[in-house]
Amino acid sequence: MLVQRPWQPEVPSEINSLFAAEGMSLLGVCDAVAGPDATREYDRWLSLGYAGTMDYLHRHRDAKYHPDHILSGTRSILLAGLNYYRRLPSEASPDAATRVARYAWGRDYHRVLAKRLKRIVRALRQRYPDEQFRAFTDATPLSERHYAARAGIGFTGRHTLTISGQYGSWFLIAEVLSTRHYPQSEVPSHAHGACPRTCTRCIDICPTGALLGPHQIDASRCISYLTIEHRGSIPVELRPRIGGWLFGCDLCQETCPLNVRAQDTTEPDFLTDRAGPHPSLAEILAITTDEAFRARFAGSPLARAGRVGLQRNACVVAANTRRSDLRALLDRLATAPEPIVAEHARWALNQLGDAAAPSAKR
Repeated sequence: MLVQRPWQPEVPSEINSLFAAEGMSLLGVCDAVAGPDATREYDRWLSLGYAGTMDYLHRHRDAKYHPDHILSGTRSILLAGLNYYRRLPSEASPDAATRVARYAWGRDYHRVLAKRLKRIVRALRQRYPDEQFRAFTDATPLSERHYAARAGIGFTGRHTLTISGQYGSWFLIAEVLSTRHYPQSEVPSHAHGACPRTCTRCIDICPTGALLGPHQIDASRCISYLTIEHRGSIPVELRPRIGGWLFGCDLCQETCPLNVRAQDTTEPDFLTDRAGPHPSLAEILAITTDEAFRARFAGSPLARAGRVGLQRNACVVAANTRRSDLRALLDRLATAPEPIVAEHARWALNQLGDAAAPSAKR
């Protein structure tokens, strides 16, 4: 049985009007405290090695559930959500099998939200000059999903993503830390619905086995981690499982029944492609300088991977999607000065069955 319902937490009208003016209607407030087991569970997750090479997660440990470490005197956290969903277009092109996570099709959401949050914080500071406010979106040690659930803008699904009754899991989270106290939103049990009792679709579809069980993720195996955060060589045994995912992955969201009523975003910055859903592998593999890479992906989330990272990913996708037409580009990259790019290019050539691949001679 599908259990889902749109729901909005009650928040002070002055806060609601500030965020609504910036296009963020999903809003909740929570106190700057964490559940008693949060830090202990996070420590266990880190100790199991699930953070992979994301060393910053260890460094941020003390602030993860202690906002006071980020803004001294924090009393309340204002949590907001912004819908980014777009439907996957039907395209008959060589790159149709190349995939990018939906949030990365358009302008970098950090930039989109930063301007809006800056205006909100400026208004709050003018109204309350004796108080402090700081805004973030996915750029702080804070556990956004934990506080999003406490503020009532969604609940944590079995795939570990936040789900709201209004947008499903297709929304970005932003927060404002405040030394001014605001009443915490009252959140009834199952306010946004709940995962269907026996549903394991997100766990079953994960090709790399990153989802170990309900609410359990080994980030070091996640395709989003491997194609974005991880800077080294992608483990050979995981490369074929990445499929056509060039940057990020949406599989656990695409299969989730609570996303069946997803609403298309109306945000112009998300509707205007920077990378788009199916970037050209040939174009990416042909880039020869960091300057050319930055010029092509300026303002796009794909810039985070860097030229080396994105070309590494493109080599894997070229092999997995059987792009024999890219052999000439892969052959050039097989002797690239960057070891990671060269290694993945040689692997791709071998996967495509090129007996003359440089790796066969080394």
